[in-house]
Amino acid sequence: MNFPTEYDAILERMMRIDPISYAQNRNYIDGNVSYLSPYISRGVISTKQVLDSLIERGFDTQKIEKFIQELAWRDYWQITWIAKGDGIDSDLKSPQTDISNHGISENIVCARTGIQAVDNAINELYETGYMHNHARMYTASLACNIAKSHWKKPAQWMYYHLLDADWASNALSWQWVSGANSSKKYFANQENINTYCGTKNFHTYLDVSYDHFPLEQVPHQLEIVDTSAVFSTWLPQSSPLKVNHSKPSL
Repeated sequence: MNFPTEYDAILERMMRIDPISYAQNRNYIDGNVSYLSPYISRGVISTKQVLDSLIERGFDTQKIEKFIQELAWRDYWQITWIAKGDGIDSDLKSPQTDISNHGISENIVCARTGIQAVDNAINELYETGYMHNHARMYTASLACNIAKSHWKKPAQWMYYHLLDADWASNALSWQWVSGANSSKKYFANQENINTYCGTKNFHTYLDVSYDHFPLEQVPHQLEIVDTSAVFSTWLPQSSPLKVNHSKPSL
């Protein structure tokens, strides 16, 4: 008798992906996302394997373009890491502007930012190792563009806690939010966050129009910054592959 394995369960989850629904509601905190990123980031399954499974199920690639784009972004970050190497550890395209510190706000680490959706997402990160992609963007914007921290320390903090931790996707996405890997900084105001997270948080320091953000000072909730925190992740050492050239190949 063949008993189902954990790998079988992962493949079953992959076969339940609904890319049409994903495109419609992926930005919502309770949207229909795949939750496959931990297995992709660890090499248990590949982005090509996911795409092939969708094609085999008969989906028209034009109708699932948004889902395919997200698979492509993950591969793009990996290719960038291969090409740039340690270069992704520094501002990639242009220096991050409007920086006041190289640490991370203590109230971000303690999930006491005053932005309910962000605090909820940080607590979920600590409890489960998961954070919705939109919540990651909100948190990164808060850390880099509102608290005016350089992106690297906050990115290391998030990477340290993520179950699907992938330094290429993480570091380069944080740089995109902060403007170091894009043409402008990413901001989200309170109305936007309430819309996608289902919160009713009003009269916060984010409850402003978008044209006000570049003019805002660091809110007192984010002023206390920890520059000494260390978030080191030690990956297991692997031995180089040894190929026995005397053996015939199949």
